[in-house]
Amino acid sequence: MTTVTLKMNDLLNETTVERTIDATNSYSSGLDYWELKGESEQRESLERWISERGNDQHETILELISWGFSK
Repeated sequence: MTTVTLKMNDLLNETTVERTIDATNSYSSGLDYWELKGESEQRESLERWISERGNDQHETILELISWGFSK
């Protein structure tokens, strides 16, 4: 399974948070399937994950700093 590790600023607690999630959260919708597109599309998808799930799961406001993939 491929994962993506996010490095984020916790804006409420002024700390850095690292979180590993499934890499499909960085994919974008293609014509017929989900695909891993360029860096700006990856950032957009990951920021959407943060706003839709990450903030609630961590009970804070998170800001994406960087990310990396691993298997």
